[in-house]
Amino acid sequence: MRKIPVAIRNKINNMKYRHKLTILLVTVSLVPMLLLVWFTHERMRSLLQEKEIEDMHSILEQTGEGLDSQVEVYTSLLNYLTYSPDIEDLIAETNMDNYYAYQKYTEVADPLLSVPKSYHDAIQQIQLFSESIKVRHEFTLVPISEVDKEWWYDQLAEDVSVQWIVDSQKPEIAAVRRIYNGKKQIAVLCITLDYDKIFKSFENIVTEESGGMIVNAQGKILFQKEAFTEERNGKCEITSPEILDVEKGKYAYVSRENATCGWKFFLYKPQSVVDRSVSGILVSEIPLIAACLAIILFLGTSFSRIFTKKIEELTENMNQMNQGSRVVTVESDSEDEIGLLVRSFRSMMGEINRLIHEVYENKIALKEFELKALTAQINPHFLYNSLSIINWMAIRGNQREISKVTLSLSMFYRTALSKGQDMVTVDNCIQNIKAYLDIQLVMHDNEFQIVWDIDQEVRGCIVPKLLLQPVVENALEHGLDMKEEGEKILKLFFRQDGEDVLMAVEDNGPGMEQEEADKLVTYQASGYGLKNVNDRLKLLYGEKYGVLVFSKVGEGTRVEMRIPMDGVASERKPEQKGGEIDA
Repeated sequence: MRKIPVAIRNKINNMKYRHKLTILLVTVSLVPMLLLVWFTHERMRSLLQEKEIEDMHSILEQTGEGLDSQVEVYTSLLNYLTYSPDIEDLIAETNMDNYYAYQKYTEVADPLLSVPKSYHDAIQQIQLFSESIKVRHEFTLVPISEVDKEWWYDQLAEDVSVQWIVDSQKPEIAAVRRIYNGKKQIAVLCITLDYDKIFKSFENIVTEESGGMIVNAQGKILFQKEAFTEERNGKCEITSPEILDVEKGKYAYVSRENATCGWKFFLYKPQSVVDRSVSGILVSEIPLIAACLAIILFLGTSFSRIFTKKIEELTENMNQMNQGSRVVTVESDSEDEIGLLVRSFRSMMGEINRLIHEVYENKIALKEFELKALTAQINPHFLYNSLSIINWMAIRGNQREISKVTLSLSMFYRTALSKGQDMVTVDNCIQNIKAYLDIQLVMHDNEFQIVWDIDQEVRGCIVPKLLLQPVVENALEHGLDMKEEGEKILKLFFRQDGEDVLMAVEDNGPGMEQEEADKLVTYQASGYGLKNVNDRLKLLYGEKYGVLVFSKVGEGTRVEMRIPMDGVASERKPEQKGGEIDA
């Protein structure tokens, strides 16, 4: 194995451990994902090929059945005319005088051979060649001595069955039947068909990216069309069915055979067409792949930061010690090697600080008092003033979104802190949750709607503080955020229901089974948000009150909270009118 270049090795050695871990985690996650993408791509390619073949076979089968039906119709017509008493009498009459023959031709034979043309538009003409016919009559009755002049006669076999002859150059199709008396041919019956009309249905199934051909039992091409010849400068590469087998990796094809006339139908597509469709799917999945890569990178970076956080804190603490600081900020209660290292460092620094403390006890104590005095100055007013400054700076910089979020955050903390009070009005609760939702709307790029249903009679009722926030957060995280398609709607209800105040949060997310929903307020729940709210209500108001969760799969989830109106202070605010808040 070739050695790693010195420059690269030094760069790797000098790289932060967190970055090394990130590369390792990303690589370990990326390789299986790429293998999975490759396997999925190949599997999809195979399935699409199979689907393409199935579709082609279905189309060809339907079209072939239509052509089979036509062949059967014209074969039956030939058989009917052959065994028609009028035709048999005409063939058998060998000594007709001119008048009788003309009458026979005009009144019997000619109508019999001409009428089918009115019912079948593909029939060009029906001709009877017979020894009994001495003079050609119209285009229907011809002396048998002239039959060898027909383009199809040389291709006839010595057979009494119906024979199908196709000339793609004329173009015409002839369905012919020889009529014998013993071993002697006494007549020939021929139906000439329109080439384009017979093969029109087959031509219609040839798309811009496919080709088709029809060959007879001898392998001669009777009909062929390739819509993709422009890509090859008009040159047709498929000149025989055998080429499809030879170029099997280049073309995908299906075939069927007509048992009556021996025609074989082929429908084919270049393999590049199928591959192009697979590539199109892969291209459409690039955003998803990119999102997965971003997630892997994010998770790799996050986990490496978590794993190396204590090491970096310890390193930073050591650097600060070298610069004169003696404050140990790093802590760890883990039992791994890093935890042992942190505790050893803290023990060492504790011993150093003890020794230093003996010499500089008074100076250190003075600095501690100064630090406590500074810490005591930090209060809610400092937070509000800071947010106000940020809002003013955002307005001056025309950053409306930042201003909106800052105001909402300020309102959220003002209503949340509520001057240290544990109970607030419903109106205060509405303001708090509206500020929270304003921030969430910005974070979610306004991808969900909020519908408010507020009964004015309950605005002044007293409720526990921060009651709705965990419920709304749960509805967003496990409801709307999990909804992949359709409009996302969050509904909040504040109503008087008898002697109670009913507060409800409803989402139209994916929902869940009711059995699973009932567990959300028990110890079986994976989270504690709804359970804590339920426990608070029961502790304050009794077992009658609490949280109820209603959910249906595919419809959404509704969380209801009931609080008694009797016995609580009701502080009405007449200046607040209207039953809705604009979201």
